[in-house]
Amino acid sequence: MISNEMLKVEVNEMVEFRLLEEREFQQAIELADKVFRKEGHISMGAAFPQVFSHALHQSYGAFIDGTLVSFIGLVPSILHIESAEVQAYSIGAVCTEPEYRKRGIANTLLQMIFDHVNKSGASILFISGDLPLYIKQGCTFYGKLKQYKIQQVDLKPETAYHVRELQPTDWFQMRKISQRRPVRYEQSIFEMAQLNESAGFASIFKMKHKVLVAEENKQIKAFIIFGVPYQEQKNVESRIIEWGGDPTAIVSLLKEAVTYGIDSLLFNIPTYEKELIQKLDLALESVEQSFPGTIKIMNLDLLLQQLAPYFKDKLQISNIDENNKSLINKKNSVSINNRELEELILKGNNNIDSYSKDLFPVPFPFPQGLNYV
Repeated sequence: MISNEMLKVEVNEMVEFRLLEEREFQQAIELADKVFRKEGHISMGAAFPQVFSHALHQSYGAFIDGTLVSFIGLVPSILHIESAEVQAYSIGAVCTEPEYRKRGIANTLLQMIFDHVNKSGASILFISGDLPLYIKQGCTFYGKLKQYKIQQVDLKPETAYHVRELQPTDWFQMRKISQRRPVRYEQSIFEMAQLNESAGFASIFKMKHKVLVAEENKQIKAFIIFGVPYQEQKNVESRIIEWGGDPTAIVSLLKEAVTYGIDSLLFNIPTYEKELIQKLDLALESVEQSFPGTIKIMNLDLLLQQLAPYFKDKLQISNIDENNKSLINKKNSVSINNRELEELILKGNNNIDSYSKDLFPVPFPFPQGLNYV
């Protein structure tokens, strides 16, 4: 176990590894801006307030003589997966001063992150990148999505909705629609509003958020959040960031979104959103991909415990011994080792029997939404 301590890590100076204190987050923002931001970008501190939050007090740094030389942002979250609640962490804004790279500093910080996550009761860790640093530590690709590229002439809505921009009086309805999604991050009204304003993922592309809602009889049926450029540009490719509600209404919103000074919209939809995919497949071609970023199961038994309501009455998973488990459904029983089970949870398996096939891969929320880290 690594605690707050001084270590000599392939540099001639002593390096202190620990949680950041309140006064040190400005150093972290400046380092992240230096590494990730260019002219025209807003500051990382404004785009990712949850990463640089001294109130949360989660993120780790490496210091030499009181100066921050490496940083990893760490953010906790609750995932709703149908009736299950999974406790998770995400890391992002991982950055090191150029002269201190490739000396083992970020790897040492990552070990502290793992220790922190394990102590917290979280069962999984999301990583926004896929660098060898993460793959060597057991992080892996996961999930399945279909990517659509939408242009103005592509879509013909089935139903006429009143489409308009978000108003200050809409937040209760926005929350209601958001919470109806069977797979989602937990978000309060304040979190939705704050993360919409900060526009973390969109800021990477020098964009802010626009929110459109589709109304029928003065009731909001769906919403989408997408990126629009800070300034007028040519050949703009935007992205859908977050969405919810009736799939038919979402199609109407997509049709309207491409009129906001953008040439095309990228829409990454997890394959478990079958009804929405079915509607888009009628008009659009798509490419199937893994989710962006990587994931690490920190504690398989804890994850299974947290996922128990998701599997209830569908699949029973029990221990054979410390390395193997038994999967029992209404028709079959199979033995599987822990590594194979992790692979099944994260990537699925086309050879699994039909009674369990719809359970895997487990439907994790899309990571490049409002809660992107």
